[in-house]
Formats: sequence, structure tokens, C-alpha cells
Amino acid sequence: MRIHSDSLDELEVRKAARLAHVGFSRFSLHGSRKREVGFDIILHGDSGRRQNGGEDEAAAWDQWGIFLGHLFRLDPQMVTPYYADGDDFTWQTGGRFTPDFTPGDCHRAHNWQFDGDSVTGAYTVHTCGGKNGCGTIRRFLHGMTWDEFVAANQ
Repeated sequence: MRIHSDSLDELEVRKAARLAHVGFSRFSLHGSRKREVGFDIILHGDSGRRQNGGEDEAAAWDQWGIFLGHLFRLDPQMVTPYYADGDDFTWQTGGRFTPDFTPGDCHRAHNWQFDGDSVTGAYTVHTCGGKNGCGTIRRFLHGMTWDEFVAANQ
């Protein structure tokens, strides 16, 4: 995953990984056209699944959430391929990754189930359900950017 930031440094990114109980399969610094610095990162953790093209076990969704949640608290304007900023991250993940959320709270493998579209049809909701479901939600926008969604809902 590429992470672009104006204020994060290598030490803070490594601290976020420790907080999430994950390691790096890849960690490199790059230039960025979007921000001051770009990080190229692949995390390994305990999802029970192998990484794409790798031998390491992939980080679980919750482990990525702890990692990114910490970084977004430090730089709310940070961008990734999946999240436009900290508010987008919080909205998409249902506010799950607060500072109090720890690796002990992680669900190793969510069982995502379609839960329906919003009343306006602007986004879809998935919930972790089934026998071992924890009720966690995630949201996906349809046909608009985060900025367009925010502007339309102010």
C-alpha cells in the first residue's frame, strides 16, 4: 500500500506497526506528488491467509485498521489508495479504530456479508455476520469520490 503524508516519518510508521502487532514484508520511502513523502508498505500479521505473491501471513483487516488509524490520528490529511483522508477512513470503517481499540480486540477473519445500500443509494454497507460475526461494518461509496459525498451531505 502506498501512503502519502506531509508529516509522518519512518519512526511513526514503525510505531504504528508495533501498536498493531504486525511486521513489514516491505517498507520503503519514496517521493510523492501528493504529499511530502510516500511510503510503500506491505504488512504481515495473523489473518490466517497468505499475502498475494508472498510467503508471509497477511495482516488482518483489523490489524491494518489499528495501523492506519494511528497514522490518520497523526496526519488526518494522509492519503492511501483506499482512503481519501482520516474522516473517510473513520466513515468507511464505522469508527471502529479508536485509540482504545487494541490487537486483543481484533477479529482475525471477518465474515463480510452484504447488508444493503443506503437509502439514497450512495453507498453499500457490509457487516461481519454469521456464526462468529462481530457486527463490524464497512462502507463503500458508489460512483462518487469522498469529497463529492461530503459536499452532497453537508
